[in-house]
Amino acid sequence: MTLSAIPGNYFTPRGYIKSEPDTGLLRTRHGNRLLAVPEVLLRSIHKALREETGEATPFALYTFGFWWGGAFYDRLKEEIEEYYQRTIPQMNALEFLVMMRQIWETHGFGHLNLDFKHRSLGLIKVQVEASMMQLGTEVGLKEGQMPSYHLEAGFIAAWFSRWAGKGIRACAVDLPPDGAVAIAQPTTLATFFVGLAPKIEQAEMWVKQGLSSAEIIEKFAATDS
Repeated sequence: MTLSAIPGNYFTPRGYIKSEPDTGLLRTRHGNRLLAVPEVLLRSIHKALREETGEATPFALYTFGFWWGGAFYDRLKEEIEEYYQRTIPQMNALEFLVMMRQIWETHGFGHLNLDFKHRSLGLIKVQVEASMMQLGTEVGLKEGQMPSYHLEAGFIAAWFSRWAGKGIRACAVDLPPDGAVAIAQPTTLATFFVGLAPKIEQAEMWVKQGLSSAEIIEKFAATDS
């Protein structure tokens, strides 16, 4: 009787990240090069975009994040399915979501927490702690403007869109009131709502009105009942 080996966690940092001492390069176990992005570059991207695109900056950041997240998912999908010898749709949902958390941590995207408590309202609450994508979101904000994490929102939306095979959007909630507060009281935690476009567009309107995530949930619960 032959027992087939059960594959281990593909994305554990010790096994997934390979260094080349001679060249100083980092590669994945699949051979793809990894890039360490310095904090100053991330802050410069936000600053340059605000100077060049002005009011269109949120759209530009979200669009870039969506493109980046989609390309990232497509690349990892091939690696995952090759390693585990089955397609992602064939995987148990819980298994895939646990893998997703490991992917985030290994790539420096932070510690991911997914809350499905409000799925009956068509919403998933996503919290990300210590993500490098949050760096620089307060740079270049005018008085009264609040950080919005559009880059990260687009990235998350693309990931869920690819996984679900539907047009998913994401928006940040529970934001600092303005850039001055974000600088004076920096936080390492960002919270997002994920759902279909009409639901998230409504949530974005309430965010602009200053509503918290709890108040937005109450609004949806009242209107959907």
